[in-house]
Amino acid sequence: MPRPVLLGICFAAGIIIGIIGTALHGNIWVIGEAQSGAVLPWGAALALLILLLGLLWAGTTARSLTEPLLLGATVFSVASIAYIWPGPDQLVVPYSSAAFQSLPGPVIASLLWWLGSAAITLVGLILVKWVLAADAARHLTSTKVS
Repeated sequence: MPRPVLLGICFAAGIIIGIIGTALHGNIWVIGEAQSGAVLPWGAALALLILLLGLLWAGTTARSLTEPLLLGATVFSVASIAYIWPGPDQLVVPYSSAAFQSLPGPVIASLLWWLGSAAITLVGLILVKWVLAADAARHLTSTKVS
């Protein structure tokens, strides 16, 4: 596949994953009372897993770090735009002490999605580099043996 096409696919996939992740991240389970119970932000975890799988696909398909970096940066940009979007129609609940006291679950899920998208991008890049290095070493070993 030509590299410009793959870069375009990664950019588009980043927008799509960013939108899907922003929509998914608000799904939470609260065990116990709403104000004091344990919060399980399963939507944010699922969105971050989708992001990680997309990063691994992009990196192993392109055999480069540029494509997964573009995908991850695009997802983080979409998540950041949703995080700072003004007005009452927000999809992400920005952190403030008042918001955390009244809506701890959505605030935790929003922070996990927003900051997690950056962290998972870094983790994904490290994993892609590791996979590509291991594959190159395996290829080098197999050509020396032949």
